Amino acid sequence: MATASVQPAVHEEDNPLVAGLERLPVRPTAITIFGGTGDLAHRKILPALYNLAHEGALPERFELIGIARSPHSDDEFREVARGSIERYSRTKPDPDVLDGLLSDIRYLSGSFDDADVYRRIAQTLQDFEEQDGQPLNHIFYLSTAPQFFPVIARALGEADLARTEGVDTRIVIEKPFGYDLDSARELNATVLDVFEEDQVYRIDH
Repeated sequence: MATASVQPAVHEEDNPLVAGLERLPVRPTAITIFGGTGDLAHRKILPALYNLAHEGALPERFELIGIARSPHSDDEFREVARGSIERYSRTKPDPDVLDGLLSDIRYLSGSFDDADVYRRIAQTLQDFEEQDGQPLNHIFYLSTAPQFFPVIARALGEADLARTEGVDTRIVIEKPFGYDLDSARELNATVLDVFEEDQVYRIDH
């Protein structure tokens, strides 16, 4: 499991914008990245997670699951993630922080419309919670081709992963959120059939 104990202190000279700001504790969290081996995860998401860890902005207990169709072991995905971070991080990776972030990373292979994938996600999240001794907030990050957005949202609902009592669950959807007004409305309706509005993050950049 990733822990904050390996994270260096953030000093004012590292980031002058943090002076005088109090960082509130963040509840233990697991993020599941659909499309974990894709270009967006490779260039942006994994390096961004490392930089959050470097700055001490991740929770003390933070777990990471990657999902894609290509077959990989946990160890192979760990090395893929390490290579992405070493190449694209905006700060030179600290080996201790990087090891802490990736130490217990998990990888699940399968199609995004395969119900067994979602059963394995649920089991992996349960395993993390038993290991950590406490519930985890859940983030489902859709870093996939847009045609899979409604597929994944519906499958998360069918697997009872959209809501878990006592924890916060969020779904994050990168652009494009539809190709025109009609398709955006259709996608929005599909997502909101499963998730509440305050659970949904739509990202444009």
